[in-house]
Amino acid sequence: MTKVREDPWPSVEKQVETMMADLAVQMQHLHDMENPSIIAENEVLDAIANCKEVVEDMRFAYDSAAEHPESFFIPADEFQRRAECLRNWEQDIARMQRAGDRIRLAHRARLQNNEAILKNAKREGDDFLLQGHQAQQNIMQTDEQTLERLSGGIQRVKETAVNINEEMAAQEHVLDNIDRGMLRVQMRLSNTIKKVGQLIDKTSDRGKMICIAILFLILIVLIFFILR
Repeated sequence: MTKVREDPWPSVEKQVETMMADLAVQMQHLHDMENPSIIAENEVLDAIANCKEVVEDMRFAYDSAAEHPESFFIPADEFQRRAECLRNWEQDIARMQRAGDRIRLAHRARLQNNEAILKNAKREGDDFLLQGHQAQQNIMQTDEQTLERLSGGIQRVKETAVNINEEMAAQEHVLDNIDRGMLRVQMRLSNTIKKVGQLIDKTSDRGKMICIAILFLILIVLIFFILR
């Protein structure tokens, strides 16, 4: 005689109903969130997978009881009710799996969008660094050109200063020559005046007048020579 086993269905059925109810609450909460987090999405996906696994186990238990009715004493109406429960659970799981697929698609889309944002940010960052590097190079080039212009200006000022010094030395030499010439002229004029004075003392009044006239002419000639 086959021993009738204890039927675990009633206790497990309550657990399945509780899990399905909790999963429905989680999915509704996720649906109400404006920007659901990845953690919340993963929790819902894990709950869907757990419920699916439990329902599959219940299907296996149901099929085993149907194949071996002698192992369990299950009335026909109870057997029919369990079949209806399984169909409802499997429909709910199928619907929740479709929702899970949408969650995965949205999750994947956000990841791709984030990757695109990161790529754009990296590209913008690289462009910014490149622009900064180019700007720095332009500044350095401008500084080098400025230094070259300053160096050229200093060199020109130095050359101008040398030219001015040379010009001043040349003018000083010319002035020295003029001073020496004036000194010689003054000495000659002084000697001439002395000689003329001695000659005047020895001559008559008419001779003195002639000498004064000649001296005046010589003085005019000397002044003209000096001015030239």
